[in-house]
Amino acid sequence: MNDAITLAVAVASPLALIALVALSARGRLSVRIAARNVWRRPGQTVLVAMGLSLAALLFSASFTLESALHQAMRAQQTADLGGVDAVVTPDGSGVGDDEDDRRDSDDPDDEPPMLERDDVRAIEEALDDPDTTVSSLLTLRLPVAHERADRGDPGLTVLGAANTDGAIQLVDGDGEEIARDGLSENDVLLSSEASRELRAERGDTVEVAGRQARVVGVYEAGAPLTPPESAVVPLSALQRTADLNGRVNTVTISYGEEVTWEEDEDPVRTDLSSLVEDNGWKAEPLRASAHDSADRLTTDLATLFLLFSQLSMVAGVLLIVLVVMMLAGERRQEFGVLRAMGMKRARLGLVLTVEGLGYAVLASAAGTAAGWFAGAAASRVLSDRVADPAMPAPALEFGFDPVAMATAYLIGVGVITVVFTFAAVRASKVDIVSALRGSEAPSRRRWWSVPLLVLILLLGLATVALGVQNGTATETLTGLTLAVGGLGALLPRLRVPRRLAHSLCAAVIIVLWSVPGELFGDTGSGITLFFLAGMALVAAGVWLFVANSDLVQRFLRRVLGPLPSMTSVVPISVAYSVRNRVQAGMTIAMLSIVVLTITLSGFVTAAVNQVYSDHRSVTGGFDVRAEWVAAQGEPPALRQVLEESPRVDTAKVARLGGYEEITTEARQVDTDADAEEVRVWGADDDYLLGNRYPVFLRADGLDTSEEVWDELRRSPNTAVVSAAMIPSDSAAFVGGGSDLELEGVDILDDSLPANLRLEVTEPDGESTTTLRVIGVVDRSAEYLGDVVTSSEGMSRVTGEDSVPGNWFIRAQDRDEVGKLEVAVQRALMEHGVATAPMQEEVEFRASSNGVVQWLLMAFMGFGLVVGCAALGVVSIRSISERRNQIGVLRAIGMQISGVRRLFLIESLVITVSGIALGVGLGFAVSPGLVDSLRVDLPGVVYTVPVSVLVGVVGVTLVFSTVVSVLTSRRAGEVPPAEALRGQS
Repeated sequence: MNDAITLAVAVASPLALIALVALSARGRLSVRIAARNVWRRPGQTVLVAMGLSLAALLFSASFTLESALHQAMRAQQTADLGGVDAVVTPDGSGVGDDEDDRRDSDDPDDEPPMLERDDVRAIEEALDDPDTTVSSLLTLRLPVAHERADRGDPGLTVLGAANTDGAIQLVDGDGEEIARDGLSENDVLLSSEASRELRAERGDTVEVAGRQARVVGVYEAGAPLTPPESAVVPLSALQRTADLNGRVNTVTISYGEEVTWEEDEDPVRTDLSSLVEDNGWKAEPLRASAHDSADRLTTDLATLFLLFSQLSMVAGVLLIVLVVMMLAGERRQEFGVLRAMGMKRARLGLVLTVEGLGYAVLASAAGTAAGWFAGAAASRVLSDRVADPAMPAPALEFGFDPVAMATAYLIGVGVITVVFTFAAVRASKVDIVSALRGSEAPSRRRWWSVPLLVLILLLGLATVALGVQNGTATETLTGLTLAVGGLGALLPRLRVPRRLAHSLCAAVIIVLWSVPGELFGDTGSGITLFFLAGMALVAAGVWLFVANSDLVQRFLRRVLGPLPSMTSVVPISVAYSVRNRVQAGMTIAMLSIVVLTITLSGFVTAAVNQVYSDHRSVTGGFDVRAEWVAAQGEPPALRQVLEESPRVDTAKVARLGGYEEITTEARQVDTDADAEEVRVWGADDDYLLGNRYPVFLRADGLDTSEEVWDELRRSPNTAVVSAAMIPSDSAAFVGGGSDLELEGVDILDDSLPANLRLEVTEPDGESTTTLRVIGVVDRSAEYLGDVVTSSEGMSRVTGEDSVPGNWFIRAQDRDEVGKLEVAVQRALMEHGVATAPMQEEVEFRASSNGVVQWLLMAFMGFGLVVGCAALGVVSIRSISERRNQIGVLRAIGMQISGVRRLFLIESLVITVSGIALGVGLGFAVSPGLVDSLRVDLPGVVYTVPVSVLVGVVGVTLVFSTVVSVLTSRRAGEVPPAEALRGQS
């Protein structure tokens, strides 16, 4: 629901309520009649209220999810900050700097830039706020070894802080704070992750940069600005170890108030701006920046949930309509009596409207509260899974947003009241004679129906023409759907057989929305088209089912009729559904629309998971990554180190490739676009020849991926870019894009333009280098820079020889990856190189991607509950309407068990029809949907999500069967004598 609609509903709802209350004050008799019906049947009142609450829950959960996610994402993004709000670091060290910043100098004896005591005092004076706390920290990556366990880390993050520094509040696994006031020079505290990696426990001795230190404790959290694997030592001890007496590289700032301002308004950007600029420091408003990042992530995720849940929200609206139809139908005879006694239509409509207002106020309150809890639970699961694996998981707290809750509540009240009002207008036109007799109202031919159908047909044709002119699939398909639908409703009036006209047009609509949307033009937003496709397919499917419901009746009679216990039951149960096609069709639509949505989400999840099933397809064919983490000096010649190491059997290494990475700015040549920050890789020949990333968009003359990588190796003025830099509408399904988006190229093109070039700025900003783009790698290439060139190409960008500081290793035998990684880790530790197995990282990313899809399906699963509730509403209405019929059947000898079977079969027919329609449409649409994903992820494979299908079918059948059994038992308990007398 966009902001304009939300604002309109939220403003209109209270105004409508005020007007309705004013009218109620003048029609006290209408209010008393409405209230009497509520208390007369408490069981039905509760059921109606529950059904409306479930519908309101869908609205509320979708709307309030953003608020709950906002709290969760902010907690997640600020998890590693502790009490730190901002930092000041010398340029070239500290938070967020890459390896190139830490090794600016060719002289290995050069020290990284530091801050002196006078610098810290100057920062304190510039801030000049007694509530602001300024702390001095020293953060270094040092080699740490545990000789007894033969384990080590060549670049463990070691944090040095004064023992009395309040910025460091370490807590253990039980949540208890670890006291540091007694920490000595030879003591060290390890994080739980570092303790596990080093296999060092309390009391063990480890070696920190050649100095012996005793482990005196293990903490779970509390060390700000550090990764999970870290250590804490006294500041003086770390300064002495690194020969940096009196100097630090991080000054943390904690404000005395909550950060509610933007990044540019942070004191480090205002009060410290001149001091920072004069000294060449870096000032980063970390908390304000984290809040901004969390807000963007929240908006993206909430929009994704809202778009996918729209189909479930439609199910909620249908449930509201069914509830209103039930209430109006049950009170039809009462309305006939009131009209016969002289009550005007306006007063009669007010009766049902006031009753609906009472339901709306109470049901929306319950649904809104339940929806907030559902949104909070969903955001808790999601925030845990989208966490950066290099950051500790926070304890999340969810805030109460009164504005969001009030708006969601008013939206629920407004929608329910509007539906009740329209139903009240229709109910007030009751035919008095037929209502008093309890017979069907005489059919009336509406004079305006034919002009309306002609108008819909013409509107559809006009929309088709507009879509063809603009080249947009959404407009074209929408217009075709309106035109075919209008034609199908109009043909029976032209003497065309009704079944033929309706069935043919419904089938045409299903075919239109099942084929790839690209056939009709630009698909625009993938999720918008997905929503429209779901609506159109379900509507057409229900239309086809209703048009041929008599055939379904015959089929069931033929299949179930021969059974002894079903002979007299099946014809009656099916006949009622055939006669009440509208309510049966709406119930089937509710079930099928949710089942279809979950089924399609399952197909997408299964297809994307195939990409991550083999980690080598995501890593370019490699198994282990290595990173030079030393603060000074030059990276080692890794191949030579491995060949000389007795720990590593080089025969087990199939391929070794390296690259240098820089972060700089780039822009597209011959465009007006501004330069954006990108990650540029300079890969060596071994990497370019050994990686297996597919290049799906290639320059003319390059027919295979291998030719692209070879051309990149031979031509230093060329580059390959990530698909994230190419605009793609399907990105909403599989991930976001890049800040730098290339113009003049589309993800669906057959080849790249010949003049596609990038102007890459040298890191110092003094010169630029132009690179010709010759290929685009798909989005599954997660271990790849935004722009990849050769080592010689990188040298042209930086003006210096390119030296790899990162490497990838492929094992000869997949089963030996673990052993090889351990051997390589031990061989490279003394050279300042850290390693990590890539399979675990890929599995984490796959689980993070999968949990979003599963959470979407679970969120849409609320619609299944709504559908089952609708089934109960329909069943109870059926029982109320057919009390006289039940009495007749019981009077002529039908047993209670027969009555129960009658209503049970009736409910199960609708349930099975809804499931079959949803799953069947899912199979029809899924091939095209999965094929559209191949635009961004060529590695996706069409896979049937058996577990999803079994789950959705099983859960729907179980819930619907329980509801059906309960309602059928109620039907069997109807006393025959009272039913024949028409008593309730």
